[in-house]
Amino acid sequence: MRHAEGAIHQPGLPAALRASGARLLTAVDDVVDYRALVPLRIAVGVLTIVQLAPFLADAADGRTYADGFTVPYGAWYPELPGTVYVAALALAAVAGVFMACGLFTRVTTTYTAAFFIYNLFLSRTHYHHNRAFLGVLLVGLALVPAGNAISLDALRNRRRGRPRPAEGRRWPLMLLRFQVGAVYAASGFSKLLDPDWFGGTVLRLRVERQAAASVAAGVPQWLVDVIASPQFQAVFAKVVVLTEIFIGLGLLVPRLRTAAIWVAIPFHVAIAVTADVEVFSWAALAALTIWVTPRAHDREVVIGSRIRAMRGWATIVRLLDWTGRFRVTVDPAQDVAVVLRDRDGSVRSGQPAAVRVATLLPATFFIAAPLGVTGRWGVHSPQGTTSRRTG
Repeated sequence: MRHAEGAIHQPGLPAALRASGARLLTAVDDVVDYRALVPLRIAVGVLTIVQLAPFLADAADGRTYADGFTVPYGAWYPELPGTVYVAALALAAVAGVFMACGLFTRVTTTYTAAFFIYNLFLSRTHYHHNRAFLGVLLVGLALVPAGNAISLDALRNRRRGRPRPAEGRRWPLMLLRFQVGAVYAASGFSKLLDPDWFGGTVLRLRVERQAAASVAAGVPQWLVDVIASPQFQAVFAKVVVLTEIFIGLGLLVPRLRTAAIWVAIPFHVAIAVTADVEVFSWAALAALTIWVTPRAHDREVVIGSRIRAMRGWATIVRLLDWTGRFRVTVDPAQDVAVVLRDRDGSVRSGQPAAVRVATLLPATFFIAAPLGVTGRWGVHSPQGTTSRRTG
């Protein structure tokens, strides 16, 4: 039974447990702004087309998956006739384009997700964990109104005089965050328990397979020998596994989230360079936007255009604000180059403000975040006192 004020009442339940349940129900039902997921929507639309490209190429040559080696999951799984399958595949590619552009977004995203997952499970030879990760992102995007901002849908609605906010219930975001964090944690802990992975054997064999190609590409033989040595890989493998676990757990812990996101960037770039994981690394990098606080334009940046060097910076900030965190204004009378009014009411100006803004812009986050952590920037509270904060 639930009281009118939202608390959960069950006889015998501890008060702390009842309070936790009430907070969870409130969070699940809360309304949030999904403007920050626009970059993810665009990226996943493009990456889905890239992932379907081999199937499209085969279809253009008159072949489908059924003409090659397949291993069905079960006789019960439905298989479309060849011409119907090709039509559904082509429609999925068109839907992926519409999804990226934000046209009929909810319908096209739902169809893209449905076909992508259907195609994934047509044969065991289609299934890979990296493709399943892209499917998870597609399902998450199908559940939220990420097409109501920076999209053709938004433009069409404004012209009709019926703009729609990019707001929705929080529970799909909570589910998506948990699932993405679980991917890292499950992968990391499974490797931790696998002696071949944690001991370095798997990575060493992978390096040995690529050794000849690496030397041919110009990598010194001595460096390849060092990296391929059992001693190096015994240490390096542990670093890789523990890094993956840290990212998975850190993303779920607010105090560690910034550090986990920062570590995830070179981690995925390294994977993309050294391993064949198709579009996984780029999808994972785009998925980092789900950890942005779901409140759009909750900070104000004021650019002092009185300073000649700052003219045009308002446009740059707007262009780089992919997740929609800032309201950007220009004050011709302002003597300070940059002033930032944060969501908590604190005010930064000058260099501290510039570093904080750069930390919150996706394109400059990786460089600026360490400066925000190590720098001792003065921050003025709403009451006018000064405190010391990190980025």
